[in-house]
Amino acid sequence: MNEYQEPYEKEISLTELLFFCLKKWRWVIAAMVIVAVLAGAWKYQSTVQSNQAKREAQLLAEEDGETKETEVISNPNIEYYNLAIRNLQQEMDGMREYIDNSVIMQLDPYNLATGNLSFYLNVEGAREADRNSLITAYEDFVTDGRLAAEILGSDRDISESELQYLISFESEDIPVMEENYVLSDGSSSSQIQIAGIGESRPNVFRIQITAESAGKCADYMEAAKSALTDYSAQLQEQIAVHTVTLLAESQTERIDRSIQSYQNEVLNAYTSTFTQLKNMQTELETVVEEEGETIVVGETVTYDSPVKEAVKFAVIGLVLGAFLAAFILVVIYLMSGKLQSTESFREEFGMPLLGQVTKAPAKKRLFGFIDKWLQRMEEGEYADITYEEQLKIVAANLKTAVSREGSMKKIMLAGTMNREEAEAFSAQLASELEGISLSSYERIIFQASALEDMGSYEGVLFLEKKGASYTKLIKKEKALADDRNVQVLGAVVL
Repeated sequence: MNEYQEPYEKEISLTELLFFCLKKWRWVIAAMVIVAVLAGAWKYQSTVQSNQAKREAQLLAEEDGETKETEVISNPNIEYYNLAIRNLQQEMDGMREYIDNSVIMQLDPYNLATGNLSFYLNVEGAREADRNSLITAYEDFVTDGRLAAEILGSDRDISESELQYLISFESEDIPVMEENYVLSDGSSSSQIQIAGIGESRPNVFRIQITAESAGKCADYMEAAKSALTDYSAQLQEQIAVHTVTLLAESQTERIDRSIQSYQNEVLNAYTSTFTQLKNMQTELETVVEEEGETIVVGETVTYDSPVKEAVKFAVIGLVLGAFLAAFILVVIYLMSGKLQSTESFREEFGMPLLGQVTKAPAKKRLFGFIDKWLQRMEEGEYADITYEEQLKIVAANLKTAVSREGSMKKIMLAGTMNREEAEAFSAQLASELEGISLSSYERIIFQASALEDMGSYEGVLFLEKKGASYTKLIKKEKALADDRNVQVLGAVVL
């Protein structure tokens, strides 16, 4: 393995990478402009050609008599919304009418007038199957709406469906709470003895009727008793001979959570429909604004504006150009192998950094204030130090390094940067050093004679250029000095 090869993993400073890209802002803008111009010009030309092709096709169709007439029709999307809004409005009107006029919706679920009718079915001597059939027949009469129709008669203050909802039938075995019942038909009376409190009487069924008022409840109960008597007479011949006797009759006020839940469900459904109607109206306004109330059907030829299309693609080109330039700059930063960062100079190259000197450009550049602003952001207050002061700092650090290693009189200047710039800097640096002799700038990697002369010097100082010197070459020249036992004082980065 090459001992001067950089390791595969290298720590990259994101801050340095960001400022590297920002300093190349002219490249980025140039790339954005070039890509935008190319994209806009291509789209302009393609739009012109497309419009020309459409014109030629239209002329050819007119010559052949194939031109189709266009037709203006109503927008189907708007018709759909209008139909949906009408349906929702009708649904809301029906729900509103039901809420306002329905007896069930006017009931107070915490104060309901309720009547209970308990009947005893006497099927003495009949078969068990006949008794069950009779119970089933009475249950059907109560629950299928016939009882509600008989109760209402000609009185239609409430609909049959609503009254049926307020009537319930119960024929389950009911525990006995008394030991006997007294049955009376007006002319004679008898007792039914039922042994054992808590036992069941399977021949008893109960009808519960709820009404909007106590008076209505009483009327419904009287009508129900009459209807049950008439229906009992019909069942005498159809099923079996029996008698139906009223055991108990009561009227109370009660609370019914199921009716409250039903009322809440109806009100919530009305609110939900109202919200849906408002949403549909809002969507209709949006469709009318975006699509219009009519559309054109038929063969129509539309021509795109070349300028508008070119501007759109130019804007897209600006964004793509910025991304393209940034990508290329990042690749250059990562793959160039040049010295880009000095944050970890000692750890990377094994020698101290005696100073970093930034010289202001000799000529003013267009929008140079942006470069100064970026430099100020990157270096902070160090950017305010003048070039001469930076040179003195390097000289002071060099004197300290020389004194640390003993008395040195001859120091070799070496490096991999441009010779002219390095010699100009060394001449200024020599004026700040007294009693120390600096050699002319040598590139020991590329000059065998300079490499041979290295042994005659007491120490070596490397001059490198940020963004120009290669890290591999810096490591190599450091190793060459170590191999010849020449003391490396450090490096200065310009």
